Amino acid sequence: MVDPQRCRAYRQFLEGIDPRGISLLDDLAAPGIHYHDPFVDARGVAAVKRVFRQMFEDVDEPRYTVTHCAVDGDTCFLRWHFTCRPKTIRRGQPWVCDGVTEIRFDADGRVTEHVEHWDAGEQVYEKIPVLRALIRWTKRRVSGWPP
Repeated sequence: MVDPQRCRAYRQFLEGIDPRGISLLDDLAAPGIHYHDPFVDARGVAAVKRVFRQMFEDVDEPRYTVTHCAVDGDTCFLRWHFTCRPKTIRRGQPWVCDGVTEIRFDADGRVTEHVEHWDAGEQVYEKIPVLRALIRWTKRRVSGWPP
């Protein structure tokens, strides 16, 4: 059973993340932490820290706002709202993404797994003008809607 305080500490890490604070991961995560999102699959603290550092190279003003938290056994679920300003596609325009992070803890209360659950198609690809029309067409064809 995870100590809710450990889940709260990781939540605070995500909500307050900045380039200097990435080093806090050393205290929060197990050495073999596994990070997975729709674009990245990384293992080990050093690799996960690179993922977070890369985020600051790709976007301006990244911000997680956790709206809900649930703990069950060794797992904590954080529902969040993420905002940022991409430095490339739609340069400077705010992007919003909603999702859930599944965080698993070991017996010592350190994060062993950080899995991001969110829809990259809807929340990223459909914001790219060239892909938006293709994705919407594909959705209509697959769903049969509208008839």
